Amino acid sequence: MLKDGAFADYQVKTDKDSGVFDVYSGDSLIASFKDDGQGSFSLSDNPGNADDDLQRRMIEQLKGFSA
Repeated sequence: MLKDGAFADYQVKTDKDSGVFDVYSGDSLIASFKDDGQGSFSLSDNPGNADDDLQRRMIEQLKGFSA
């Protein structure tokens, strides 16, 4: 993950205290993940058709955002 909240070719955006993390590639939403507050994330939207492997890798990276 990079300092600006990006990992590799992806940018993570979230609204404060929303618990939902949107992952973008450029201007395209790839997937949204919901933080369960226990350090785990679940897929809540998948408009970019991210495959299971990519979803798992994104979730691992998102754990750095979990409170």
